[in-house]
Amino acid sequence: MPTMIFENTSDLFSTGSTLRAEIAAAAASLIAEEGLDYANAKRKAIERIAGKKHHRLQREILPSNEEIEEAVRQYQKLFQSDSQPLRLQALREKALALMQLLADFSPMLTGAVANGTASEHSDIHLHCFAPSAKELGIFLMNQGFDSEADSLAPQRPGGDAIEALAIQWQGELATIAVFPESEQRSSPRAEAKRKHYRLDIKSVEKLLRDHPVQEAP
Repeated sequence: MPTMIFENTSDLFSTGSTLRAEIAAAAASLIAEEGLDYANAKRKAIERIAGKKHHRLQREILPSNEEIEEAVRQYQKLFQSDSQPLRLQALREKALALMQLLADFSPMLTGAVANGTASEHSDIHLHCFAPSAKELGIFLMNQGFDSEADSLAPQRPGGDAIEALAIQWQGELATIAVFPESEQRSSPRAEAKRKHYRLDIKSVEKLLRDHPVQEAP
């Protein structure tokens, strides 16, 4: 698959919008083709494009994660239209089955599988709500699953790490972040401020029902 690498580094500081778009496009190709996370893809893209000048780039001209996500969508539309939609649908179907198993913990689908940019490198990410990760771990054990304790970066600077459990589910890695039950009642406005894109069971069912993908003959 093609990798979009941009060589032109002339006049880096007077063509901020062009540079911003080039970094976003280069990061998108790294995410789509190599499975890099956003932070490492952005760093690598900046180094490739700006070369030795990358440390002098002003933060204001660097693309946001939202801009990179849109670039990923464009990249997938151009170069992965034959495979990415099928992979996304398969991951959503598997995620839905896991969410139905975890229905008592109010599961929410998040990450690339939720926002539609999942590819061959993507895993399933869920948010669940329980008194503790231990309680969810006991539930999974009773269902015959071995879970591995994990922790995720805090949602806000200075916050606590988020407890998580990782399991193998239908051939995929599924990471389940566990939040206090009180956070389940967060308002939509608070949810928007945290920039989460989370889907409940009904929303995932609707996506699969309204946007079926047929494999090409």
